[in-house]
This record gives sequence, C-alpha cells and structure tokens, in this order.
Amino acid sequence: MADRAKRKSPARNAAEHGAKSEKKPAKRSGAGRPSRLSREMIIDTSMKLLEQYSIEGFTLAKVAEELDTVSMALYNYFPSREALLAELSNHICKQFEMPTTPADQAWQRTLEDWVATLRTLAARYPIMIKVTGIDGKTSSGWLRIARIVSTTLQQAGFEGRALAINSWLFTCEAIALVNAELMGGFHSPIAFTQLDELAREDQEHYLMLRPYHEQLSAQAILDEGLADMIATLERKLDAP
Repeated sequence: MADRAKRKSPARNAAEHGAKSEKKPAKRSGAGRPSRLSREMIIDTSMKLLEQYSIEGFTLAKVAEELDTVSMALYNYFPSREALLAELSNHICKQFEMPTTPADQAWQRTLEDWVATLRTLAARYPIMIKVTGIDGKTSSGWLRIARIVSTTLQQAGFEGRALAINSWLFTCEAIALVNAELMGGFHSPIAFTQLDELAREDQEHYLMLRPYHEQLSAQAILDEGLADMIATLERKLDAP
C-alpha cells in the first residue's frame, strides 16, 4: 500500500510537468531590442528618417528609437553618426550608372547624360543631395560621380585651374538645378500662393509672368538650364 501511495500515475506526472513549464518565463533577446539588427536595417531606417529631419536633426538616438534598440548597439556597425551618414551617401552613389558611352560621343552629350542620371537617382533618393557632403567633408561615393564631369571636361580641352574651377561649377550648378526641380520648382503655381503678401508692384510683375510660368515643365527648366551651362563651357573653350 505504501509503495502504491508513493507512485504517481502517468497522467499526474504529465500535469505537474506542464504546470512547471508554464511557470518558466520566456527568454528575451534583450529589453527593448529587436531580435536581429543589421547594417541594412540601420541604413534603410536612417534614409526614412532623413526624409523627415534635417541633417542637423538626424541623430543615432532617433535611429535607435525607430529600431527599438539602444544607441550603443549601432556602434557595432558604425563608429559614429558621421560614419553612418557617409555610408548612406556611398550606398546611394554606388547606384549611379551612366548609360553606355560610344567612344566618339561628344563631351556635351556625356554631360547631358550625367545630369539626367543624377536627376533620376536624386528622384529615387530624395535625401541624396543632403548627404553628399557632411561637415565640409565630401563622401567618396560623390567624388566618384563628380570625377565623370572632371574627366569629361579634361577630354574637352580644359586643364589646370580652368579644369578645377569649371568642374566644380558645373557639378554645383547641376545639383542646384536638379534639387530645385525636385522640390517643386519656381515655375510651379504653388510658389505663388503667398503673392498677396507682396507690394502691389511686385504682385503685378509676377502676375504678368504667371501664364508663362504655368506653361513650363520640370524637363523644360532642366533642359534650358543645362543648355546654358554647356554653352558657357563652349565659350570658355573657344576663348583665346
């Protein structure tokens, strides 16, 4: 009888084992941290945040909060905020692909292709212009893109100081032109929503131009601006 009392039925053993299992707390990978973290996740999240915040407002703390982790976890992938921003620029710039260029293609056409490729990439990644240079430091990715302009102008006949300054001017003017169009452009009717805040003489001037502004397209603005830039380079090459 005593032996029988000490024995437990299989059903009772299973019930007690189940009760003990239910009391065990589930294992967690870490409070407030995602189960996995990767460079790709950090880059994707950072690009989304930069569409909302300025470069100055972008912090590792914001990235960490969006990823439900802590700032220190990001340092395993990027040693600093500046390193992350530089990688964002390089990540975008690596996708800059010029169309196939015939050996005898005119330098003017190469510059046109370069601007068109830049516009396409900037439209895909609106933050591109923001991250090409941080704290006075130009990313290596952007330098590779800008070198296409410099070598093209070198082949056209520019050299030395003239090559340096005209390469710089062309890339800056192209960025400004592309950025202005992607932001809506001066020609957009939206730009006239606060016209009534101007003096009457100023209002009359812009109202006179308004029908022409409304007829313009983003492509027309880009084409005209680029044509002016190339014409300037041609005049400089022809100058004695």
